[in-house]
Amino acid sequence: SMSLASRLIAPTLALRARASHAARASRSTARAGGRSLLVVRAHEVKADSAVSMENLDPEIVAFREHQSTAAKLSFADECRTLVDLGRYGVISTFSREHGGEYPAGSIVGFASDDKGRPIFALSSMSGHTGDLKANGKCSLTVTAPGFTGAADARVTITGTVAPITDAADQKAARETYLAKHPDAFWVDFGDFSWHRMDGILGARLVGGFARAGGVSGTEYAAGAPDPVAGFSAPIASHMNADHVDSLIAMVGHYVGLTVEDAAIASLDAIGMNMKVTRGGESFKIRLPLTEPARDRKAVKEVLVGMTKAAAKAAAEGKKEAEEK
Repeated sequence: SMSLASRLIAPTLALRARASHAARASRSTARAGGRSLLVVRAHEVKADSAVSMENLDPEIVAFREHQSTAAKLSFADECRTLVDLGRYGVISTFSREHGGEYPAGSIVGFASDDKGRPIFALSSMSGHTGDLKANGKCSLTVTAPGFTGAADARVTITGTVAPITDAADQKAARETYLAKHPDAFWVDFGDFSWHRMDGILGARLVGGFARAGGVSGTEYAAGAPDPVAGFSAPIASHMNADHVDSLIAMVGHYVGLTVEDAAIASLDAIGMNMKVTRGGESFKIRLPLTEPARDRKAVKEVLVGMTKAAAKAAAEGKKEAEEK
């Protein structure tokens, strides 16, 4: 049987691989404002898989073409969005216990400011605080809300963490942190002090299968958190619980793919990341919104419109089939 990774691999990756399923390739691309790295590899999948380049079923071929141009957040915006949504992450420091030559990971709370810089309240009694005092160079890995495994998004940002010394900056950092962690009364304890990751060198994004790349620090700073992602979970929960038939119809109408099941994994201002099941095989797809939605009301209006259009198309298709 296929591994979970093989079953969940997204179609975009298969489209871009441009090689047989056993091939492995990588390429680097240069971008204005910094250097970006995009790594593309092909996983081994069965020839009749919906995500296999060897599958020449006309519906699958059209589906792959659709996915290759489906609107997605930029890498920079997706990185900024994941950091903005995050509350905890793994900070990797150069451990003093091993001569500062090997990394050590610690789970820490954080909040990001309007520039996407993570802010930390660190105790002098914590090992990673001492590591950062000796060498502020580190990375922070943040996972998407509800992260369960390799098919879910995560980002690692690299930079230098240093104490915040300016009184006004300390006050602003406290306000930002408590807005994300309202019960963190301990930040005012005497052994805690405010730190921030400045000089961010870049961010490395793994958006699940089929989406991986890097952005420079300049690109990361120029990005912006998505305005819809913050309330993606309740919208997805409602649609997945009460409107599965509508989601299946939308996938058929807008993506051109016949599926047995469909669920929203996440949603942003320009589209939905969905997990679908076709012929017993589960994988992720991208379903763009018919128009950008910048707030919750707009998202509802767009989804209602898409639902009605998909239902109408399905009814007309059924009628045509019956008349033949």
